[in-house]
Amino acid sequence: HKGKEKEAFKTTLWFNEAKQIPIKTVRLFTKLTAVQAIKKDKDGKEIGFALTKNNHHIAIYKDAENNYSQHGCTFWHALERKKNNLQVIVQNTSDVWNTIGVKELHQSFLEKLPTDNLQLQYSLQQNEMYVLGMSKEDFYAAIKLNDKKAISKYLYLVWSIGEGDYWFRHHLETKNSDLKKLVGAKESKRYYRLSLKGFLDLNPQKIRINAIGEITKIGE
Repeated sequence: HKGKEKEAFKTTLWFNEAKQIPIKTVRLFTKLTAVQAIKKDKDGKEIGFALTKNNHHIAIYKDAENNYSQHGCTFWHALERKKNNLQVIVQNTSDVWNTIGVKELHQSFLEKLPTDNLQLQYSLQQNEMYVLGMSKEDFYAAIKLNDKKAISKYLYLVWSIGEGDYWFRHHLETKNSDLKKLVGAKESKRYYRLSLKGFLDLNPQKIRINAIGEITKIGE
């Protein structure tokens, strides 16, 4: 049907039409290589897999000389950290490395941890909320006055993340992927695409919001 999905599926596909059993889902075989087996059947055959390259979070750290650095953690490594009773989002890397001293962990796992003597400043996970481009003085004044309208103008959702490549979408936007194609959308700050420096230059303030729109936490 030349890629026309609605045309292809406008009529029901039957597994057994006589018994009225339709086909609703199919399993696809891919050529992905960055996967890890996470499930086996009763015969030991690998039947469930997870992509190991997708980011669970980006952590931004500061060292003793006030230098910033970023560290990406995949979903797979986040799971491995949890299994080894380590912090998934490492707050103080020295604490983790001191704990590791009494554990026997594989070198390939250790190589994916952030280095020693770093302190977490920010972490970015998809769908978290950040206030971007608002001065610290104005931000805390708005918090004190519960001025949600002022904060709303600068409130962005973490859209997608890669190391050194952070996408944020204004929390009122509904265009999703189409937003990137709209002329003037970036210039009018309907979304941001930022490097680490660009992110820090916007005085980021992480906030958590509950289901009725109240700010319940500021920062990590």
